[in-house]
Amino acid sequence: MSASNLFKYVCLSLGLYLALNANIVHGSPTGAPRLACGDMTPQHGVDPQTSASPFVTTPSSTSITQGSTLTLTLAPVSSGAFRGFLVIAFDNANQAGGPIGTFSAISNGQTLDCPGVTTMNAATHTENSDKSSVTLNWTAPAGFAGTVLFKTTFVQDAATFWVATQSTLVTVA
Repeated sequence: MSASNLFKYVCLSLGLYLALNANIVHGSPTGAPRLACGDMTPQHGVDPQTSASPFVTTPSSTSITQGSTLTLTLAPVSSGAFRGFLVIAFDNANQAGGPIGTFSAISNGQTLDCPGVTTMNAATHTENSDKSSVTLNWTAPAGFAGTVLFKTTFVQDAATFWVATQSTLVTVA
């Protein structure tokens, strides 16, 4: 094979490889990466949905005391399933201040240590099977008083996800 033909073959092969792999979506089947903590985007290589999320995060109470625990339920609004999730709690008055509180007892999930004051300050999935509901506990910081906003990223499949879906507010007194 001549050098000219070899060059054409390599270029054609590389072009074909890039064309076939341009739309590959990379997911995180064993949970959100720590990199997702900042913008709550799952890093799948595609843009999030802009429509209203078909999934919600529902707290068991809208008012708790400092240091106490409440249960969150992640579920569809009406029907359907999600495969992945990332939940983080924020001081509603200072969301840029980072995650607050700690998560535990996560069905179908695990804690994630996002940058912040405490560890176990986020929760994510452990495997990417269909989930119709996930429950988890969140404990408010002992010295915190204010309103808490839970933000959840729901992943329906690697190319379909909703970022930072907001819960109803929870008052901590």
